[in-house]
Amino acid sequence: MERNMTRDDLIHSLDVLPFSRLVWNSEAARTKWEPVIGAVASLHDRAEYEMVRLGKRKCGTLHLAPHNFHVLIERLKKDGMVWLPIQWSKNYSGFAHYHLPTTVGDPNSSCYGVMARNLEDAEAFRTASAYNGRNAGKVDHEVIGELLGFPPCCAKFFVEEWGNGFFDPVWQSAVRGNGVMVGDRTLEVEGNVFTNQMLRYFGFRITSHFPCSLNCEATKEVGEVWLDVMKKMDADLADLLVEILEMPLIWSCLHGIAIVETPIFTIITNSLPTKESWTVMYNAPGKPKASAELIPLGSDVDYDKLTEAMVEQLQWRR
Repeated sequence: MERNMTRDDLIHSLDVLPFSRLVWNSEAARTKWEPVIGAVASLHDRAEYEMVRLGKRKCGTLHLAPHNFHVLIERLKKDGMVWLPIQWSKNYSGFAHYHLPTTVGDPNSSCYGVMARNLEDAEAFRTASAYNGRNAGKVDHEVIGELLGFPPCCAKFFVEEWGNGFFDPVWQSAVRGNGVMVGDRTLEVEGNVFTNQMLRYFGFRITSHFPCSLNCEATKEVGEVWLDVMKKMDADLADLLVEILEMPLIWSCLHGIAIVETPIFTIITNSLPTKESWTVMYNAPGKPKASAELIPLGSDVDYDKLTEAMVEQLQWRR
């Protein structure tokens, strides 16, 4: 029986600031992947620009920082595109569910804005974003989703979960798939490279939206377009991205911290402030299973003995 996360499962007074860390699981993995990992992680953002330029979607989001403002504005102009500013925000790693406050002239900041092939679409996006009090000051996520090319089912899913306070709805997306509960708050589920958003904290993703489930057919159709664009940009990097997204992984979340384990690296980042640990064991079709390849962090530790050892050491120091 599936276990739905509710608002009562969250610590509403806790909000962990955005951050992300990648830790290599072995020296062999680091030797192989470190030279290319940055380029693989940036492929999605580069592809988002191309998706708009090629007319595959109406709009895209683009952050312009003081050091690259002039370069990107010139590129947009040469490509026949427009960009409109929406809000300045302090820079961050990981992901944020709101724009971090900043001050005028802060070098560690960037301007969040919308890019499009015409001013009409860009203005529609800004209005839906409640720019300067537009749209009665209310953000219209469904209009934004349509302009960004999100499947309607996924846009509706995101609006509902966001409204319930689940700004990182990994569990909510996974539990709607054909998964199996293997514990009170542990789900084993199969997805695919287009619906896997559990590594996006470090940039690894093909599509840019949260799927309404890990087997959403509409997301797969959108994903095929994205992947085709990526392969035309850099086939080798696209293949590496697919390889990463097909790896088994374990996503777990507790007290605002998410840990994502793969065979080659572990990502530590901010997420939902849950009272208890929630875990998704993710498998790609025809690939090794997470339950066979990975051990959830902490599952091999006897915390009672660990606590006793720590207490004994503290007493000894006195």
